[in-house]
Amino acid sequence: MAYDRFHYLFFGRPGTRDGGLEVQMRIAAAGIVFSTFVIAAKASDEPRWFGSKDEQGASLIYGIPQSGYGPLSFSCTRKGEPLRFSLEHEPVKAKIGVRVTVILAASGIEIGIPTVGQRLEMDDLFVLNGRVRLDDKLKRLLTTGKILEVRVEDGAAAYPLAGAPEAARALFQHCG
Repeated sequence: MAYDRFHYLFFGRPGTRDGGLEVQMRIAAAGIVFSTFVIAAKASDEPRWFGSKDEQGASLIYGIPQSGYGPLSFSCTRKGEPLRFSLEHEPVKAKIGVRVTVILAASGIEIGIPTVGQRLEMDDLFVLNGRVRLDDKLKRLLTTGKILEVRVEDGAAAYPLAGAPEAARALFQHCG
């Protein structure tokens, strides 16, 4: 019985060996469905901007949702308070307490954020943490350009800003 189902699925009606157009269409449809799942799974593994808002505050993160990977983030707990800024980056002199200014640049706008280094032992990551005001300049920086350039004393990284304006709405509403 199982052989008959297998044979029918791949080769057509029992007793024939020609396969037929109907079977070829089934195989093609199955391939399309499978490739759609593969593309969707791959797309969810790509870093992107995403935001969240709950009773504890709001955030804007560049990373992979629900993975723990978020090398760049802004967050706040209350309206009017400075945003907490975090960047995963290990500077040349990576020691706890090191003070480094991180420069964010996009569309001709630059903002310097004074940060302090901290090592997260559990993840073996070095993070630069700072505070920045959520003002019109920061909002324009995050919503008008194509690329966000993040410069630290010993290097730079570029983050695409596609999707950032939509993802930042909760942060802007809750924290601004």
